[in-house]
Amino acid sequence: MKVATQQFGELEVMDTQIIHFPNGIIGFEDCNDFVIINDEDFEPFRWLVSLDKKEIGFPILNPFLINEDFHKELPAVIAKKLKSDTIMDIFCVVTLKGEGGKVTVNLKGPIAIDYLSKEGKQIILTSEELSVSHPLS
Repeated sequence: MKVATQQFGELEVMDTQIIHFPNGIIGFEDCNDFVIINDEDFEPFRWLVSLDKKEIGFPILNPFLINEDFHKELPAVIAKKLKSDTIMDIFCVVTLKGEGGKVTVNLKGPIAIDYLSKEGKQIILTSEELSVSHPLS
């Protein structure tokens, strides 16, 4: 199917690429279907793009690039899945803030994506060590 996106224009998306978020993402609960876009120009960043609202798209980043021990912060069931044969990824949303261009990443609310079930979920971690705006720059 063809979908219109603000960031990438019109894209051809296969049903197998669609990740369903039953509860949406915090602040965007009405957006349930997304695709992950890899853009070589922005690596290691990727894009989580809504199929429900073309103007919604989030730059995302693998948190293990920031903290190699990030799995210790995750609920045991997710950490176990990441280490098993299950095809799963964890990403964190990246934000560009203000005129100074401060780039931050939300380590407190990572997004887990299970490629086998094609479902995604935002997880809220309880650790006081994690920030919703961890500086990248």
